[in-house]
Amino acid sequence: MKKSLKLVLIALAASVLSTTNIVAQEFVDLNTKQLGENINIEYSITGEQIGQLFKVTPSYSTDGGRTFQKMETVSGYVGDNVLGGKNQVIIWNVLNDLPQLQGDVLFKLDGQTLSTKALEDDFSNVIFKLISLHRSGTNQLELILSITNNGPTRDLKLINGLITITDFNRNTYDAQRGKLAEVAGPQRYSTPQRTIKNGETVQATFVFDKIPSDLNRVMQLSIGAELLTFSTYGLDNLDISAIKFQDFPVSSSPTTSMSVTTSKQFEGNITASVNVQKPEPQVVNADSNPPVISILFPEGVSLTGSEATRGRPYAQSSSGLEDRRLRSVSINDGLTVSDENLMVKGTASDENGIFEVVVNGRNATLKPDNVFEVTVPLKLGRNDIVIRSMDIYENSVERKFIVYRKDSPNQNISSDTEELDLVFDAPRAPRYYALIVGVNDYPDAGIATLNNPVRDAASLAKTLVEYYTFEASDISFLKNPTRGQLIDELDRLTRRVTKNDNLLIFYAGHGYFDSETEFGYWLPSDASASSTGNWMANSQLKDYVAAIKSKHTLLIADACFGGSIFKIRKAFPDATDQLDKVYDRKSRKAMTSGALTEVPDESMFIKHLVQRLQENTIDYLSAEELFSSFKTAVMNTSPTVPQYGDIKGTGDEGGDFVFVRK
Repeated sequence: MKKSLKLVLIALAASVLSTTNIVAQEFVDLNTKQLGENINIEYSITGEQIGQLFKVTPSYSTDGGRTFQKMETVSGYVGDNVLGGKNQVIIWNVLNDLPQLQGDVLFKLDGQTLSTKALEDDFSNVIFKLISLHRSGTNQLELILSITNNGPTRDLKLINGLITITDFNRNTYDAQRGKLAEVAGPQRYSTPQRTIKNGETVQATFVFDKIPSDLNRVMQLSIGAELLTFSTYGLDNLDISAIKFQDFPVSSSPTTSMSVTTSKQFEGNITASVNVQKPEPQVVNADSNPPVISILFPEGVSLTGSEATRGRPYAQSSSGLEDRRLRSVSINDGLTVSDENLMVKGTASDENGIFEVVVNGRNATLKPDNVFEVTVPLKLGRNDIVIRSMDIYENSVERKFIVYRKDSPNQNISSDTEELDLVFDAPRAPRYYALIVGVNDYPDAGIATLNNPVRDAASLAKTLVEYYTFEASDISFLKNPTRGQLIDELDRLTRRVTKNDNLLIFYAGHGYFDSETEFGYWLPSDASASSTGNWMANSQLKDYVAAIKSKHTLLIADACFGGSIFKIRKAFPDATDQLDKVYDRKSRKAMTSGALTEVPDESMFIKHLVQRLQENTIDYLSAEELFSSFKTAVMNTSPTVPQYGDIKGTGDEGGDFVFVRK
């Protein structure tokens, strides 16, 4: 029998007195969803200080708020040390705490401010600390950084035009003026450069003009930096990187300190109501059919799905020049509009209920009669409107249509992926290599044998060859390898992969993470439970990632890959930078199922990874977009939070791995 579930959500907020002004901290964007046995409580925390940490405690009431009960089996962004920001989620396994949950339920989020954690990033032993991003005039922002050199004496160069902030509408603004210590850079193209000694701390400031007056939160701050080491004979070494800070507030006045002892209580309340009618999860899930998507508005568009292939017709250059980068694109396969935003309305239907509908990374509002609505911003030129829907049993589907935005009827428009089209349609296109490793069998009696890693590895390899520009001859599949065999293959890749190629490394098998030493290991088939002699240390893997001279390297692990070598970043549903720029910059990224001491034999991480790759409809898919699109689904079926970020000290310059569909 199906039961009715009505959810109403309440959250508490606070007004916190700081040393300079009153800041209202609150829960916003509250929402609830059901996925199988889980209730997902989505929220954002705004109004915080830069780096403010919170304790978030959820509870529920079935008597209209007279009494509240603690949720026991929860995961996600809950408990101590939760950073403020958007798109947070708490996952409650209802049936693990209760035999059933039926009727009107009141959910409550209690918030308590904890210490302030300085937001900092490091680049080759130089620490960049975010001190303040604040309004300094009409439509103007000022950025203040503290920079400490913990390495040898070097020259630091900061390029004003590569200091950028991106808002949540994906608008990007460059710094127009900058100052590194006493060295001024008065123009956008200026490159302030200064020698910094070991142990020295300097301050840098940058000014951004023409900032919208309502910009109160930054999606990403990117800082292009270069470190130059000189010897007697001239330039000895050049390191390039992009330091990034993500999802933090803009203050009305300069932040004067980064106190780590602040402790305030949340008081007051803010209420968000959600009325959801969904069936109680069934014991046996016989549903394997994905939702059905149709479009009501805009009218007359055609949806395509996984059957779509990469076919980009070459049109003539409107200017008559031979430079193919200036060619216009065919608009016969899409809708042409002039507005900056597009309202998308449609239906997503499923016999057991819809968990979510996401359009270009934005959660659509679900209405009665299976209707969804969302407004998405449009850039000039081609826009792929990608609609992805998942039902409550994790069956999903992706469909898309194309919209071209033009300012005037006679305007020639081009695709934002033209540069990538030229790269991958060229006779000497970059090669995609892959090292795929699956370990089931462990002869040592102290290590449990697994059933599924080899199968999972084979499934990924098959998907890469069938759907993406990976040739079978460029994929090395190691089944139950020893440590020596794994090292031999990594050595071969250091000789084979060139600076224009891309490399994916995948591992499924046992992993171990020592929280005291922060050492992580993968366990090849000849590993011994009593000795780490044949274990593969993450630090050694990091050294290989740094040594292999690829354009982009992506490491995917259904095992631990954490500790001090993994620089965690927040992943967003769609790229913060244009894909051609992302591809142009070198990257060394990793995504993992979490910092696990044991690997679940039945991996939901791999299931959703492969499913997402197979359902993808766009020509170029960044690793960040891929990861963010299935992260929440994995969190609903795993006790840990999947991780994504840079691999420290391997030469990442702020780019990303891009999957290219055939």
